[in-house]
Parts: sequence; C-alpha cells; structure tokens
Amino acid sequence: MTLEFQVPLAAPVGTAHPQSPSSETELSKSGRFAIWASIISVLFLSQIAYNINAFPASTDLICYAAVTAFLLASGFASIGFPSLALFIVALVLACFGTLTATSSTSWTSLLLLFVLYAPFAIRLKEEPEAVHQYILSAYVSAATIIAAIAVVQIVLVNATKSSLLTNIYFNLPEAIRGAGNYTFVREGGGIIKANGFFLRESADLSIIVALALVIEFGSRARLRIMGILAAGLICSLSGSGLLAITAGLLLPRSLVRIPLFFVYLVGLILALYLLYSLDIPGLDLWFDRLSEFQTPNTSAYARFVAPMEMIGHSFDVGPLTTWFGNGAGSYLRDVKLYRMNYEVNDPTWAKLIYEYGLLGFGLIFAILLQRLYSSRLRVEICNYLLFSWISVGVVLKPSFALTVWLLTLVGKPAHRRNQRARPR
Repeated sequence: MTLEFQVPLAAPVGTAHPQSPSSETELSKSGRFAIWASIISVLFLSQIAYNINAFPASTDLICYAAVTAFLLASGFASIGFPSLALFIVALVLACFGTLTATSSTSWTSLLLLFVLYAPFAIRLKEEPEAVHQYILSAYVSAATIIAAIAVVQIVLVNATKSSLLTNIYFNLPEAIRGAGNYTFVREGGGIIKANGFFLRESADLSIIVALALVIEFGSRARLRIMGILAAGLICSLSGSGLLAITAGLLLPRSLVRIPLFFVYLVGLILALYLLYSLDIPGLDLWFDRLSEFQTPNTSAYARFVAPMEMIGHSFDVGPLTTWFGNGAGSYLRDVKLYRMNYEVNDPTWAKLIYEYGLLGFGLIFAILLQRLYSSRLRVEICNYLLFSWISVGVVLKPSFALTVWLLTLVGKPAHRRNQRARPR
C-alpha cells in the first residue's frame, strides 16, 4: 500500500495520448540535476560541511534532504507504508532504549539515524526504467573520474610526499572542513595509498569504485571503463571493495542457488591458496593483510574481532540491553568505559546491536533488505551493498545512505510483482 505524491523527476514522453504505467519516460532537466547533484555531493563534496559544534552538516547530507524534499513536493513519488511502519516501530524502540539506558547516549545520533533512513520509504512512482539506467550510468561515470584521479594521485603523492595532494581536506578552509577523526593518509608496504583526493580514506575509494565495477560489468561492460575502475581499485590498496565484490558475486541470488554458492566458495578458497603458495611478487601487499584478523590496532581486527567483545559486554549487562540496547550513540563512548587497549571500529552490525539491541538491529536490517531487494537493481549489486553496509562502519554515513537510496529509487516493475502474486 502506498501514499502517492506527484513529482516531475521523470516526465512522460509526449502529451497527446495518456501514458500507461509502463511507458517509457525521459528525464526532465530538474531530474537530471537532482541525480548529478546527489552523486557529486557523495564523490566530490562530502568533506565540505557546516560544523554545528562537533556535528558536521555535510554537503551530501544537505543534498540528501533537499532531493528528498523535492521528490515529495513536486512529482511522481510514493511512500511505502510497510517500510514506514517498520521504521516507526524501530524508532519507538530506539527511543525506549535510549531513555532507559545507563550509558552516556546521544539524541543527535538517533536523529541522524532517522534522517538517513526515513527516506528509504520513498520511491518513484511507475518504476521508470529510463530513470534507473540514467542513475546507474551517471554513478559509473563519476566513479570512473574518481578512479582516474586515484591513479594519478598515487604516483604524485608517493613521488612528492606532499600533504596537499593526499586529500582535499588539507586544502579546505578550516571553517568548512567536516568535523571528525579520520585517517586521511594510510600506507601499505611503504606506499601511500590513494583515496581519490576527494574521499576521506582509501577504503572509501575501494568501496565506491568496486561498486561501479560491479554495475558496469553487469550492464554495458565497456573494457576501457572497467580497466580504469580496476586500476583505481588497485591503487586504493584496500581490501574492502574486493571483499564486497566477492560477496556480491558469490552470495546466492535465490534459495535454489545455495548449493552452487558453496561450490563457488570452495573454488575461491582453493584459488586464493594457490595464489598464496606461488609467492607472486606484489600480492604480498594483499595476503599479508590476512594477519590483521589476529593483530590488534589493525583495520580487520578493529572491524571484525574487537567489536565482538563490545557486544559481549552489552549482553552481560542483562536482557534489557540485549534486546533494546545501550542507547543511541553509546558504542564509541563506552569503549573508554571498558578501557579497551586497542582500536575498536563501529561496523554497522556491532553498532546497531550495541546501541539498539537485537530488536532494533533486526528492524533496521529488515528496512534495508526491503529497500534493496524490491528495487530494479540486479541481485549482485544488492548483495554488494548489503555486505558493505554490514561489514563497514557506514550506518550513520550520509554518503552511503544517499548512494543506496539513489540507486534503489526505482522499484521493480509492478507487472512482475503481480505475476508472482497470481495463483498458478
């Protein structure tokens, strides 16, 4: 059930005859501007922000809100009540958990969660295929530019060691630098990693260009574009994108494909073992990172191992925190309380469970699943985004939420859903 609003993002071609819901559409100028503004704000302007105390009102967050308001105010959009209902229940439980928490909490964190995920209930009406293809094409084009910049950057930065070339952050006036603690410069094997200059970290570059690579591979498959994207992925020297690509391609697309998934997984493990045993020069940069899962103060340890101890502390407190959490914004605040002597990242799975409990995590996870797998995106892309959302600390990142929202703005064709609903 949906509540419909009229929005001129995609205008019907011709006005002499009425258009059917499945008719072809072409984008208006305002629609193209909204799409490109969203993508540019994520890939090129995300570090520009107006800081309200320690909270950065970043360009991508402002653009996210503006485009959402534009859709609701002026064209073919709809609000899906199932997603909205799930989110309202999750919000009520999150408020209860925050009010009853004994930890130090942040209502700003809860407000940001609401702002980022409430628009997931909004989608374009009539599922225009032309709009969906335009969004994917625009994203791939912008990501290709970022990848090309990364290739040039890794050469210049390692040759000059200039901080001005490592990140746009160091070139921005202090008044509009996004607040927060980030590692803008990372090294691997003595090489300064590329981050595309406009992105905060090399992992961001890896996730962005790898997503574009998956999109391009399953659509137009242009070798030149894929080559540039692959080069940018390599220059990031980050395994985030590679892991997400692997998950996107290997995770089963349906229940009947689960046995095939295990076959592929075994084949991948054997192939990686073979490559590791061959001692091929250059691959050590990637295989040596496997030791990070056992090494404190490393990226893999902070993302996948250390958070488990935080979850254990939460479950030990009692059933109330297990089911309802320790309150919004408590995860990183409680790291100091437990006197952790190693770096602890806040990946989505751990942050949501710790702050909002198993109930909150389950509801927000359901919202994301509904958004992804009811869209026109290929299942491989949905799997990619799902894995990235779970494994990386992006639950409160406006750039990631805006990317998911934009790529899934067009739902599956109504006639497909109707065909599945008919009895046979």
